[in-house]
Amino acid sequence: MRITPPPAYGLCFSKAEFRDQLKEQIDSFHPDVIAIDPWNAVARDDKAKDYIESFDLIRSVVPAGDDAPAIGIAAHTRKPAQGERASGRTLLNLLAGSYVLTSVPRSVWVLQHASDDVHENRVVVTCCKNNDGELGPRSVWLRDNGLWSQVYDFDWEAWENPDASIKEKGITETALAEVFDNGRLQLSSSDAVKALMNLTGCKKSACYNSLDHKGRFRDHLRYNPRTKIFAWTP
Repeated sequence: MRITPPPAYGLCFSKAEFRDQLKEQIDSFHPDVIAIDPWNAVARDDKAKDYIESFDLIRSVVPAGDDAPAIGIAAHTRKPAQGERASGRTLLNLLAGSYVLTSVPRSVWVLQHASDDVHENRVVVTCCKNNDGELGPRSVWLRDNGLWSQVYDFDWEAWENPDASIKEKGITETALAEVFDNGRLQLSSSDAVKALMNLTGCKKSACYNSLDHKGRFRDHLRYNPRTKIFAWTP
């Protein structure tokens, strides 16, 4: 695997010198996959013309044919509207920029944070385009020090109905104080979530959201990023 440092002026496929140097590296290394991250370092504008030109420039450098490397592109999604929760093929509409970004690739995967909690390390993964087969089921994965393990007990109902005011109505200051034994207990996020679920009957995602130490319980909830432990101050 070869990883380049971020070029000072972006991924300048529009410059002949950049393309020549990149082609030399590809010809000497013969990669199976070439990942371009991020896309907006290649296409400087969101217009369809700029996107098409960018794809053409990339193709001019990457070899073609049966032994050609796969090309992977990391692109950003736009900021969703309040309460918006797209799924399946409609996730294509979340990609920022021109429609060309979704029409040219043969497959598109969208990764979403499982909640808005700053400590959230679960990722919802959905294939929303696959020209060569079925889309397959969506799934949830836990990011942990470069490794990914699948999450099987994800609360899809809460995910599809992100109305926090409804989901979190059973999580009160009194409930959190009880979970932390009014400040005498310090808990990890997983232990605190389990205790909240047992006490309130709320879903896992709602309990995770309530542990935002900068959220509505910020006057009492404390978080130590070094130990990854939560504490409660009365």
